[in-house]
Amino acid sequence: MSLRLRLALSFALLAGLVAAAVGLVVYELTQQDLLDRARAKAVSSARDAARFYDRFDVLSPGSMVGRGRGVPEALRRAVADRRVATFKGPVHGRPYIWAGVPSARAPSGVYVRVSFAADQATIADLRRTLIEVGLAGAGGGALLGAALAWRLSRRLRVAAAAAEQVTAGSLSARVNARGSDEVAALGAAMDRMADSLQERIEHEQRFVANVAHDLRTPVTGLVAAASLLEPDQVGAVVRERVSRLHTLVEDLLEISRLENGAVTADLRWVDVDAFVRSLVARRPEVAVDAPEPVRAFTDPRRLERIIDNLLDNSARHGGPPVTVAVRGRAIVVSDSGPGFASDMLARATERFATGDTARGHGIGLGLAIAAAQARVLGGSLRVANGPGGGAQVTVQLSDRAPTARPPR
Repeated sequence: MSLRLRLALSFALLAGLVAAAVGLVVYELTQQDLLDRARAKAVSSARDAARFYDRFDVLSPGSMVGRGRGVPEALRRAVADRRVATFKGPVHGRPYIWAGVPSARAPSGVYVRVSFAADQATIADLRRTLIEVGLAGAGGGALLGAALAWRLSRRLRVAAAAAEQVTAGSLSARVNARGSDEVAALGAAMDRMADSLQERIEHEQRFVANVAHDLRTPVTGLVAAASLLEPDQVGAVVRERVSRLHTLVEDLLEISRLENGAVTADLRWVDVDAFVRSLVARRPEVAVDAPEPVRAFTDPRRLERIIDNLLDNSARHGGPPVTVAVRGRAIVVSDSGPGFASDMLARATERFATGDTARGHGIGLGLAIAAAQARVLGGSLRVANGPGGGAQVTVQLSDRAPTARPPR
């Protein structure tokens, strides 16, 4: 249940309870007051009738003595004890107030009855009005709660959206909350956290870029020197190690440029299915599944870099057969190896993330570079394990396109 709905229900319940409590008190007091007034009126009429009877020995209209016309037995017993009494009861289905008083000429008392129907109708109208007011109060409370909850939840949604943007890599996203309440304090704390995180990440990126840049020149010299070694076992080992070091430095420089936003995409229309087939043609061990022609507005050089990285990763860590499937603007590279370890699924695209040794060895930059390149293209990269086992990496290309239609 959402916060807005919970607050609206809480306000509605509170308003309903208050309206019910006030209405119940008003109803009881009004009902008792009307009943007391009716009893007092009936007693006054009975006294007048008793005085008239005692003086003239004639019953006034509407009065009676003894057991006349259905006088309640409880009322007769009370009057027989020389008390003035009243009784509320129905006569032929209609409410009446009976009153009886002792009389000198009539030992059994003089009695009158007064209709209570009008007062009963007034009580019924009051009950209906109080119910309507209670429902209106609950509805008004719900609307007020919904309005307050919308304002509160909107500020919380803004904070949550900013947190999601920071999580997705947009380090410049901020809440910029205004006010002095707890929600504003939460937003300010999140902004301070984002500032600290951005500062630390930028410091780390500068450090990696500086190290890679400073290593590039000596490593290039090592590559040139290693190429002059004798083609024996020692020379082959040195050249292989130097080549790996050179690849690491170049990858570090590339990912630093990608993460610093120092690169832009050269977008153009690309036949994705034909483009993938041309890349995979250089790898006979890889199969292509592209049943339908697909066009996308993307950068072919960066898309080639992404697919090559994924295929190299599958060859190094996975197992044959390796398949590249084109499904609309999604390119899925899957292998039949051991797949990603459970802890790797959440961090496989991070720098220097390495998984189970069963998947091979590496420095953990291939998927990070591919993911960064996909972001430059306006798309995304997702990793998963296939339903039948093996790793499955999906490159989702952006659906953005220029206003002009693609050429036929």
